[in-house]
Parts: sequence; structure tokens; C-alpha cells
Amino acid sequence: MKKIIGILVVIVILVIGGSFAYKSFMSPDNSDDKSQESIELTKNGITMLVPGDWVEANSGSNTSIMSAADPNSKNSLDFCDINVNIEKKTSYNSLSYEVKRNYDSLSRDSNYEMLYDGNVSIAGNEGMEVGYLSSKSGSIKQHKAIWFKEGDDLYVILCSAPQSKFAEEESTFDFIINNIDFGFN
Repeated sequence: MKKIIGILVVIVILVIGGSFAYKSFMSPDNSDDKSQESIELTKNGITMLVPGDWVEANSGSNTSIMSAADPNSKNSLDFCDINVNIEKKTSYNSLSYEVKRNYDSLSRDSNYEMLYDGNVSIAGNEGMEVGYLSSKSGSIKQHKAIWFKEGDDLYVILCSAPQSKFAEEESTFDFIINNIDFGFN
């Protein structure tokens, strides 16, 4: 009798364990798709959460202090077309002056088209958001730039994607923007 009970206990444990293993194996969460997870990137005192399939990137801008990109968006030149770049420079001018000066210059260039501008709040600061298109590289890219100042430091968060993909990437950009810690506190 004890032998039968022991065998039944082992069988029950194997059945339960097997069902958990099968459920875990068949679960959609058990894939290599990391796009729904987030990872933390830290550089120059700034921390940002990005989708799990994004990587830290290098920017060609001299004022860039941190960049992240979707490696699945590489173009023919091996650059990632979908990216977020954070720039910083010292400025003793007002935020509105810097934004106006920058986009007045761009609006005179036929490779750029201004879409919108407005006020936003970012990292506990009042800021400005500007949307525009660029066609300088031969393809049309859409950009969302969020500008703000902290003391004499001027920050720009620039989100870029091909115009045809910008709308589908906007929620990713908003997630990243809302999960940046500049370490001001």
C-alpha cells in the first residue's frame, strides 16, 4: 500500500511539473522578442529606459551625450534610422531664443519643413517641443525635438524615424522620453 501511495505521489508530482514546464515552453513570453521588455542605459549621469531590443548608439553630433537606437532599423549606410539622441550644451540665452534661432535657421533650408511647436513639461522643467521633417539624406525623416534648460545647460531630446514609420514609433519615443532620469535631484 505504501508503495502504491509513493508511486501515485511521484506520478502527481511529474504531471504537475510537466504541465508547468509545458506551459512555460508554450508561453508567448518565452520568445526571443525583447521589444516588449525594457532595459536601462546609463551614460554621462543620465539613465533612460529603452525597449529591450534597442542598443546604445553613437551619434555624429559633438554635443551628444547619450544615444539609443533600434538596431533593426539599419539603412543601406549601416546607420539606424530609428533613434533617440540627447544633446547638451551650455547656453546663457533663454530657451525660447535658442529654439527660435535654431529653427529659424532650419526653416530657411529647403531640406527641412517645420510641422509644429509648443510648450511641454519635461524633467520638472518647462520646455518646448518642435516637430519637423528633413530630407537631407535623400529619404524623408520625421523628428520630434524636446528642448529644456536646467541652469545654464540646454538639453535637447531628439527622436527620429523615417516619416513612413514615425507614427508607429511615437509611443516608443514617448515611453523613452517619460523614462529618462537626468539625475538633477
